[in-house]
Amino acid sequence: MDPGFRENSNHVLVTAETKYPILEMASDNFLPSMENILAVLSPTKLTYYGVNFATTLKFLANSEDTHASLDEIFSHSFTTSAWNMCVIPIEDSTSQILVQSIDCKLSLFQGDQCVFSLVPLRALQPGPIGYCQSTQTLFVANNGFLAAIKFSLMSSGSQKKINYDWSFNLGDTAIKMEVTEGMKPTTIILCRRHVSAFNSAGSVVWQIRLEAVGMAMCLYKSLQINNTQFNRLIVATADDTLLIFKDNQLIWNCNSQMSPVGLLVCSYNKSYENVITMMGSNGKIVIGYLGTEPSLYKVPDDKLIINYAERAEQFKALEQKIRETDIAGGAVKRKEGIQMKLSIGEMGKRTIEPNAASNAPYCNVVVDFSELHNVSKLHINILSECACPSNQVLLNVGSSQSTASLQIQFYVGSKKSPTSNKVTIAAHCVFSQISVTKTIELPFKTLFEETQVDRNAKYKVTIDTAGGVIALNKLFPEFESENPQAIGFSLHGSDKTISIFAANKSNRYRIQSEHVSLLQIAAKELVSRIQNEVKGMEIGGVIPFEYMRETLDDIQELEAKQKEDSKVIDCRMKEVRAIESLSLNSCKTGNMGNLQAMDALFDKSYRELLDAMDSYNILTTKIENEKATLNSLFQLAADLSRLSRVETILSGSFWTNTQQSLRDRLQWAVRTDRGKEMAMIEKLCEHSPKELPKIKEEEEEENVE
Repeated sequence: MDPGFRENSNHVLVTAETKYPILEMASDNFLPSMENILAVLSPTKLTYYGVNFATTLKFLANSEDTHASLDEIFSHSFTTSAWNMCVIPIEDSTSQILVQSIDCKLSLFQGDQCVFSLVPLRALQPGPIGYCQSTQTLFVANNGFLAAIKFSLMSSGSQKKINYDWSFNLGDTAIKMEVTEGMKPTTIILCRRHVSAFNSAGSVVWQIRLEAVGMAMCLYKSLQINNTQFNRLIVATADDTLLIFKDNQLIWNCNSQMSPVGLLVCSYNKSYENVITMMGSNGKIVIGYLGTEPSLYKVPDDKLIINYAERAEQFKALEQKIRETDIAGGAVKRKEGIQMKLSIGEMGKRTIEPNAASNAPYCNVVVDFSELHNVSKLHINILSECACPSNQVLLNVGSSQSTASLQIQFYVGSKKSPTSNKVTIAAHCVFSQISVTKTIELPFKTLFEETQVDRNAKYKVTIDTAGGVIALNKLFPEFESENPQAIGFSLHGSDKTISIFAANKSNRYRIQSEHVSLLQIAAKELVSRIQNEVKGMEIGGVIPFEYMRETLDDIQELEAKQKEDSKVIDCRMKEVRAIESLSLNSCKTGNMGNLQAMDALFDKSYRELLDAMDSYNILTTKIENEKATLNSLFQLAADLSRLSRVETILSGSFWTNTQQSLRDRLQWAVRTDRGKEMAMIEKLCEHSPKELPKIKEEEEEENVE
């Protein structure tokens, strides 16, 4: 790639398929009399490629699509899967490559020759490796231990046991290693929870404790400050944060909007000097500056000269145009935005998506866009409790097109049972900052299939009608039921069922289920079908407040247990950190007598920490499910109130995505939805004389038979 975007060149210079997954790459003079050699490490091969640019190739001079080529020279095959590699620079000779396999075996390659292959240190888990040229020392961080080995002992070919110069117990899994040269060589190790720096004698120079899991690290040099006394490094953590250090001093941090797995600070041309290059786990590459201090580049001087007299004339012309528009009645044509239309497409018997429930059908939602003037890309977000292949879609629109269309497939997911058939789709154009949102309801058959009725279900909702009941097999003709009095439905891929019964004598419908979260969707579907069958029929129902109270009690009980687990997690984390600190101090001082006791204590605390975290996660999932159930009950109450011509702000969405507690949200709803009459009564009670106790109550006349 060429992010500098030179003239007559694209960003991607060449694309080559290796047919093997790539672990690491390095570029150096690995072969004599050859430059621009790229070494690519895969689990089974170490391959050397020759990089040839278009300026040196005659047959590429007139090509528009290809600006470089990768030519395979030769490769080394491995019997054991490789893990990582590092470059061994040699003075007055070609560089060598040291490859570590998954069984911690080290193999040195120089050109097409394998110099040696041995296992200097036995370990179960391989880690980063590095080489210091000034001290000719190899650093290996396997099994959480950092060891320094003289490279001359390994390259001598002796079969004797290799002893390391010094070792240090890191107490954590090593992720990345950087080795600096100079008068004071420093080895910097990034672990999951800390960064440690060591001098050539194995002493700890400084340490940094990370608040989040470390993901990547790189060293960089400042263009403005030529001081080799300090090491400048950037650390990326799992909470999407970049930390910039001068040794162990934090000088800046920022949000990276991604969790980088690779970092690089380099220059591509004069316009892009010392830029940060980040690569995410999804393959996304971001190149740019931090934007504020620390300044990694010199900001060009602002040479724009403002002509204030000309600018004042422009303002006068704009003001005159506004006055003329106001005099004409403001007849300015309003700019139309993006138009979006949703419709139900075809339904399939079974979807093949991996996140779908077993034998679940699918329903296509057709999204039609119009008025797409000067729109090249549309960012589409999907909000639905039903599953779909992706919740975010990027739609490319042709330059000459003003309309576009796509189909999105919806189905019951395998991880979460839906409590609503609503689908909300939002489209946004970044260039024009225009957004549009639409909502549609999926067909009832997309979520449910027919099953046996359950008359003993715990939760019930009754729907009253002013006329006679309609046969259920007539209300639900798409199902194969022949019983006009009862019908049962089952959620696709689960054992959750819901039953609907019709009573001719009382003109009522009864909905029953063991899962209270399914009552709302069934009640809404039933009422909608009755209204479509008989126009103008009066329908009502009783709001199940007791189910809300029961769900609230369950949420409070689960939250209390979650707080207890949180306290246990905090306590065990402090114990684990204290044991780690004590272990590091013991290894540093050489007092190894109490290692067995500390290992046993660490194992006990660590297991209790994992158990508490598992319990906390389980409770979090249960609380989310109970909140979804409560939201469905709020929506059920809103639907039943609407049947009585009472509009309320309490619905299934008044609490979701607000980051507020239910108490605060209910207080807001009471203030917002009290109406003008309640405000008048409140003011009357506040500012009027308190005459209410003097009001005489009229006695009701008794009915005399």
